[in-house]
Amino acid sequence: MTRNAIIIGGTSGIGLETARSLYSKNYDVVIGGRTDIEEAGIQFSSIDVTSEDSVGRFFESLPFKKIDALIYSAGTTTLKKPITKFSVEEYYRVHDANLLGAILVLKYAYSLLLEARGRVVVVSSFAARTYSAFSGFEYTVSKAGLSGLVKQLAVEWAQDEILINSVCPSMVATPMLVNNVKQTVLDAVEKGIPLGRIATPQDVVSAIEFLISEDNNYITGAGIDINGGQYLSA
Repeated sequence: MTRNAIIIGGTSGIGLETARSLYSKNYDVVIGGRTDIEEAGIQFSSIDVTSEDSVGRFFESLPFKKIDALIYSAGTTTLKKPITKFSVEEYYRVHDANLLGAILVLKYAYSLLLEARGRVVVVSSFAARTYSAFSGFEYTVSKAGLSGLVKQLAVEWAQDEILINSVCPSMVATPMLVNNVKQTVLDAVEKGIPLGRIATPQDVVSAIEFLISEDNNYITGAGIDINGGQYLSA
């Protein structure tokens, strides 16, 4: 039986690469995002994760009566600056996309996940495990919040046999990164990575695919580090 996958924030970067890979493996894939894209065989549906009404409409319009796999890859960031320059408005912009959006999506996806005993992966960040060298603390706080959300729901949803995990990638060579960060900076970053290279999107996609697969029957509440050895948890 064909499995389905919903990817929120799937119009670029890790989300889009995950959508393409899952489609190539015969998943029925729906991408949710704010910017319409055209990908052969992949359905797109508009969603603004910061709006509860928009999130509700997105899930009501799905062509599926159950969700086998849900990937939350939406998010944004802000530049690092002193706390004396803190902006409440900017904080909410980051928080609402990264953390509140995930909460709203999981709220409305729950009944469909329950029907399938589905799998959830939240794309978090290396920053949640340590700190961010380039983004502001607003980003780090939101990603750390995702870790708490995943752990809490893993316990609450265990009786429902819904497995939820996060992946915590370090810097990933997406088009956005390559096009916006100087090569000299990327070269310097690579020197600090034990494996000697920045992660590719496929490095992250492979972990996501395992976590949402039927081969994963026991991993829940985990944060999978994908950082080339930069951060080693106990």
